Amino acid sequence: MNLDIKPVKKESMVDQVENNLRVFIKKQGFKPGDTLPTENELALNMNVSRSVVREALSRFKMLGLVSSNKKNGLKLVKFNLFPTLERVLDPNVMDHSTLHDLFQLRIMLEVGMADALFKNKTPGHIEELKRIVNAHGSPVKYKGNIEHEIEFHSFLYQVTNNQTLLGFQKHLKTVFDYVLEIEASVDVTQLPKSKVDHMTLVKCLETGTPNEFMQLMREHFLPYYSISFT
Repeated sequence: MNLDIKPVKKESMVDQVENNLRVFIKKQGFKPGDTLPTENELALNMNVSRSVVREALSRFKMLGLVSSNKKNGLKLVKFNLFPTLERVLDPNVMDHSTLHDLFQLRIMLEVGMADALFKNKTPGHIEELKRIVNAHGSPVKYKGNIEHEIEFHSFLYQVTNNQTLLGFQKHLKTVFDYVLEIEASVDVTQLPKSKVDHMTLVKCLETGTPNEFMQLMREHFLPYYSISFT
């Protein structure tokens, strides 16, 4: 009888060792900086070859989870998402659809960070944002203002004082630059026009409310949502 059930996938030896190591590290309560057992010890306890253990550990090293040298041996490292992202966020190897999705993800983050902006803003932040706007004047969207867009929006991330968000933004910058350059060539006459420029956002951040800022940010990004990215 042919049942409609997916077959069980056979894991490779390396996959099994990798999974075992993840469980072992968690079960033993290892913390960043702790020394792990040697490759020989791990291989002996799992009854596999040292080469299999080494390949499994190479996956952890690639993710920045483990470091090793002759002096200190294997050590667990505090996970840092951003170097890993940096390796894969290469516009040259990503398709346009993925690039556009990542660009829209950045827009979603900026619309949603209003509360953090209002919590952490200072008069100095407001003055710096005004300086950025005044230094570039009021350029027409998509035409010659890519550097201004990047400088203004990047500073907003700094104001949030959220290091994870700031790190994420830095590693999305390559995608942001690339997509802006492509989208700068669209026919702006065919797009809805945003009435919210950067100075309007700054003034709202200075005297408005988080909800007002979120609404203005949505309107500011309105033209971007109408672009067909193919």
